[in-house]
Amino acid sequence: MKFLFKIFFISSLVINTSIARDIILIENNASHEEGKLLVRILEEKFNIPRKLISYKHINTSCRKNSDAIMQLCLKSNGELEVIKVDRFVVENSIGTFLEMEK
Repeated sequence: MKFLFKIFFISSLVINTSIARDIILIENNASHEEGKLLVRILEEKFNIPRKLISYKHINTSCRKNSDAIMQLCLKSNGELEVIKVDRFVVENSIGTFLEMEK
């Protein structure tokens, strides 16, 4: 049953990306190096595929203006702020990706 859920969930994420909805949106107001580090942490620590992560370097403050499942803001002082999150989707997907590591 868990396997079927994983297949269903991963396929739904792929379908969502095919209709141009951001899954994880990172808006970076800090340095490019800090932004790349955050992307690498999501990829390596949480096993999130790069194609599910959208990255934007911005010169203004972050605003909640996206339909992404999770919107993160890396502020100019290096602080990470969660702007928006769909808890149900994130809790189930992170668990799925972490179990894939085992």
